[in-house]
Amino acid sequence: MQYYDQHVHTAYSFDSTEKIEAYITNHQPHYFVTTEHLDFSNPSDGGCDSIPDYLAYTEEIKKLTPLYPTKFLKGIEIGYVKTHQKQIKKFLENKNFDLILLSVHQDGNKDFMDPLVLEENPEKLIVDYYTRMIEAIEVMSEANILTHFDYGVRRLKISVTDYQKIAEPYLEKVFQLIIKKELALELNGKSFKSYGNQHLYEYALPLYQRLGGKLFTLGSDAHQTNKYELAFSEMKQCLTKLNIAELATYQNQTLKMVPLILD
Repeated sequence: MQYYDQHVHTAYSFDSTEKIEAYITNHQPHYFVTTEHLDFSNPSDGGCDSIPDYLAYTEEIKKLTPLYPTKFLKGIEIGYVKTHQKQIKKFLENKNFDLILLSVHQDGNKDFMDPLVLEENPEKLIVDYYTRMIEAIEVMSEANILTHFDYGVRRLKISVTDYQKIAEPYLEKVFQLIIKKELALELNGKSFKSYGNQHLYEYALPLYQRLGGKLFTLGSDAHQTNKYELAFSEMKQCLTKLNIAELATYQNQTLKMVPLILD
């Protein structure tokens, strides 16, 4: 079994217009999972609830399954906010997902990618972001993977030294929690390449390892088919330098380790 992209969006997410079938025809993956956005009162969507149509999503996968040799899986990306916890858990009831990603995108008023964050004190912003992430991990027991740990600092032009001084105590807690709760840590292609945060990953991944972390995943965070498996080669090389030989995958929310194979 080969590794496959585990962070992908389609038109079932508020910020994508890509069709599921476009990924299949362009890439012919052996396994394919999409992880559609679930963000209530989403400031990046005009304050609307960004909720994927689970019934339509399930029905489309059912229709595509006999047409392609690809094994289709279902996933979702939870955007956690404390005041939305009950809504999130209510949505997840009686739904079957192979994979659940856990993210912190917003604080209930602004998205952490909003230009408004540049008006804030960087230290305050970083502490606030990771405090929210710690809480998300503590309460969202349904999750399998923690995504883009750097999302809250993407807008900041910050050196590893400055980032470490502020973030490390909180990042250590984040990593200790995901290790305890057996969540995998994602290397995010969009963060790694599009936002130029490879340096933060090269700092954080050894820290995660030193604390006992062993579960890694790769996700492109693609919103269109030409971004599928974005930066996979570079991220695999980064992990290989850390002597990582396996990656975590999830089917029916069950962990299965597969070999890390360089391109």
